[in-house]
Amino acid sequence: MSNRRRLARERLEIYLVHLLLAYRRLILIAGLLLAAYAVSVTLASPLAGFATAIPATFLLLLGNSYNVVVYTARLGAWIGTLWNHEYE
Repeated sequence: MSNRRRLARERLEIYLVHLLLAYRRLILIAGLLLAAYAVSVTLASPLAGFATAIPATFLLLLGNSYNVVVYTARLGAWIGTLWNHEYE
């Protein structure tokens, strides 16, 4: 039974990797726009600017690094199958 759960998680992980890689350029553009917004907001409110810079940094890493894509897909697949009791 645990093999089925692991296979479902791995299948979801592969799907998420392909999905993230397909939209990699869009994620990178969104990260650049969010980073520019974070810089402009930092001048007015440092706390809001740094709070905006954290997701911008993640999106920039997601758009540039294959390892970040794989680990994000792994985390997403783990969260997606965490409460799935279908195979017990």
